[in-house]
Amino acid sequence: MNKESIIVAIIVVILAIWWQPLNLGKTEVTVPDSVNAREIAECLADERIVRNVDEFLFWLKVTGRERDLKSGTYELYKYKNPIYLIGQLTMGGRSEIIVTIPEGLTIYETAQVLLHHGLVDESRFIELCRAENFISELGLGVSSLEGYFFPDTYSFSSLQNEESIITTLVNNFSKRIAPFGLMSADSIHQVLILASIVEKEAKYEDERPVIARVFLNRLETRRPLESCATVFYILKAGESRYKKQRLTDRDIRIESPYNTYLHLGLPPGPICSPGESSIKAAISPADVDYLYFVAKGDGRHHFSRTFKEHVAAKDRYQ
Repeated sequence: MNKESIIVAIIVVILAIWWQPLNLGKTEVTVPDSVNAREIAECLADERIVRNVDEFLFWLKVTGRERDLKSGTYELYKYKNPIYLIGQLTMGGRSEIIVTIPEGLTIYETAQVLLHHGLVDESRFIELCRAENFISELGLGVSSLEGYFFPDTYSFSSLQNEESIITTLVNNFSKRIAPFGLMSADSIHQVLILASIVEKEAKYEDERPVIARVFLNRLETRRPLESCATVFYILKAGESRYKKQRLTDRDIRIESPYNTYLHLGLPPGPICSPGESSIKAAISPADVDYLYFVAKGDGRHHFSRTFKEHVAAKDRYQ
């Protein structure tokens, strides 16, 4: 065999190895929703599915499939060639269960949504949402994951357990909250608390910054927030099907740190998972001097500067 033939043979062997999988087995990997191509490539590299992130991104660009990668759960060969991987990732993963978590859900209501899709044991999910060690492993220094599931559409696998699903929810929260530029865990927590109250009080987008400012004005003037939403949270905690529509005088006297009729300041934690617009409202509230608001019955609110105006508005609308 001459030198040229040997070189050709070596090239063929290298290409064959590159094109076909070595006998390194398969790995199951879940590609989450709302991630970009580089994040997917880094995930695949961590799982030893791709050898080199930049090589994968190069072939992705060459094939023009950057926007075609789909979330889901896949069984993929380790160190398989990029063309094969791109083909698999554009076909969609198996056992794909699409779940939308809307704005304003509590951890109990989120558990109900996931239970409806056959993904979690409700009690186990709630238990983990309050488990100090598990929450610490997620990198959070809070006593509950209430408020830390970003409302979004997710892709889950039926093979995922409660820990994996919660990790996906929290990781997406961390990614989506980053652009807001909050500098510390404490500032994030405080913003989430206010945003969660705004989420439950406001129905219309244009009212969210105004309602946020009302609560901030009350905090600055040492007035209790007197948010009905916080009392409803106390009443429905642990019961996702709670349907009471109006509070009684007895309700607003319930002793709880979440009762903003009895206690000054913000409650100790969020009362739901707020959406993007409520978070923005809490960070950048409107420039108004209102101290009160009352529901008008059509989803909107009447805002007042003085208690006298507020009483008149209550008489008019309630």
